[in-house]
Amino acid sequence: MQVDDAIRAALRAVGLPGAALSPAIGGVVSPIHRAVENHCCFAIGEGSDPVFVKRRHDDMAVFITPEHAAEASSKAGELGIAPRLLHADPANGILVFEALGEEWAWGHADVLRRPSVLENLLLAKRAFHKAAPLSETRSVFSLIADYRQLADAPDVILPAPVLTVTAAAAQIAAAITAAGVDTVACHADGASSNVMVGPGNTVRLVDFEWARQADPAHDLGTVLAELLPFDGEALLAIEIATGRPDAQMLARARLYGAADDLMWALWGFISAARSPRKHVEFFKYAEWRLLRARTVVEGSHFETWLRKV
Repeated sequence: MQVDDAIRAALRAVGLPGAALSPAIGGVVSPIHRAVENHCCFAIGEGSDPVFVKRRHDDMAVFITPEHAAEASSKAGELGIAPRLLHADPANGILVFEALGEEWAWGHADVLRRPSVLENLLLAKRAFHKAAPLSETRSVFSLIADYRQLADAPDVILPAPVLTVTAAAAQIAAAITAAGVDTVACHADGASSNVMVGPGNTVRLVDFEWARQADPAHDLGTVLAELLPFDGEALLAIEIATGRPDAQMLARARLYGAADDLMWALWGFISAARSPRKHVEFFKYAEWRLLRARTVVEGSHFETWLRKV
């Protein structure tokens, strides 16, 4: 990460005026989604605890509003379910957090499926639902519409299934809107790498760039899509999250998971066309998220789930 005046000012604000920066964490989107939206590194000052520094990549400006990320990160930190936000400079896209120790590791699907870890993950998501309302209120369906508009240009390659999955997402939106939606503060990000796992299977949520007011079933749906493809195990997770194995919640969560996958697929196709970081496999990631959405909207349960929401 380039140490310019803005970074130095952020480090001064947290009492680390002469801190050295570690090498940037390499951004990779496939097979793990990590350090893609932001430059990420540690800042280490003599005699002080290290901090974690994030700076939004310029090519992510169309997707990420730093003020919203800072707001959600701060609220999550105050609840003890995420690292504390120490300083925010939204104008320069910079956030500085307390750094977790070496005993913490990025989540992997096999680890997050462990019952005790999964329970702690679901409890952390549920705890965030009790936070004060967030400023970002666009639903996943609104984001799909926004991203679809961004993608409507000759430079963006969209595989043909995008059209059929987008049409299915419109059906999902109509069904859920007709059933009614109550919104809460949601992490709204199911990527395994955005969960840190520590001692005693404790967890911390990280990366709140897509956090927003949303249906709590959306948060649940992103977890199910990422970790639990089989409905039997998904119902057990729903019981942990809500108190009962609710088939209606399963339907709603599965449909939200598909919509979320479509949103990320569009993000990937747009980024593949327009990001200067050609070493990041945005297109491959987008195709995978699109395929995952298709397994839901082209699956045998889709019409049943639409009726159940």
